[in-house]
Amino acid sequence: MPIVVGVPRRGFLKKGVLGGVLLLGAGSVPIALRRTKVRTPPQGELRLLSREEHAIFAAVAARVVPGDGAPPAWPTAEALDCAGKADQLLARCHPEVGKEFKQLLALFENGLVALVTTGRPTPFTRLGAKEQDARLDAWRRSRVSVLRTGYQALSRLAHATYFASPEVYALVGYPGPPTVPGEAR
Repeated sequence: MPIVVGVPRRGFLKKGVLGGVLLLGAGSVPIALRRTKVRTPPQGELRLLSREEHAIFAAVAARVVPGDGAPPAWPTAEALDCAGKADQLLARCHPEVGKEFKQLLALFENGLVALVTTGRPTPFTRLGAKEQDARLDAWRRSRVSVLRTGYQALSRLAHATYFASPEVYALVGYPGPPTVPGEAR
């Protein structure tokens, strides 16, 4: 069977053979079946993500934003409902985008993938803060492009939902979106 040299840009989870192997093997071992810990329920009705997927992204966002060194007055990702906002945003995207994001969350939470990448077979939502930071850093620095790309997708979505929140505007010196006069009738 010939090896396909050109990989399409679309589909960050479909990059390379290793990405396919990770996705295939992710659900095939009992380690991979460890359950997601749902710490806090969603603040509103979910449109795309399951409760578990929401919990995974909420845990990621809690570690990524507002970021180390942010003053204590800055709101938390949970207070701004970054995971709920991500769910609402992704529900308006093309269905393939939502499907791939859900696959990414499953891959990130998976105990088998964690065992291979960090040596600990524990789902992300069951780790303490320091261990979660280490897992995020392992993905950020990974030599495997699907993991680095996955980290970037999670981190960028967390930042986008956080800094798009009106509660943060004044903290970063942004006066808010301009008022556009209505159409003359």
